[in-house]
Amino acid sequence: MSWKKLRGVRLPYEKQVLIRATCLLWQEQPKRVQEKIRRLCAECGGVYSAALWDVMTTKKSIVSISETYFVSEAELYRRRVDFYNAWGK
Repeated sequence: MSWKKLRGVRLPYEKQVLIRATCLLWQEQPKRVQEKIRRLCAECGGVYSAALWDVMTTKKSIVSISETYFVSEAELYRRRVDFYNAWGK
């Protein structure tokens, strides 16, 4: 899987990859981790929490998610950065 460090995220590359993998495998995570992912999507996503959930837990492109949920790609990128930055708090 090719991955590059996300701009605006104040975490090292390795931590970003770990968070992404954890979210993609959310069904295999303990309940507390599943709840953390849900909580962060709600907090960071706001009215776009369902769209952010898809961004973080699926391999769908942001373009397709933005079209599905009628939200701009830029908004989803901002919410994704917020999610990563909030993970360690």
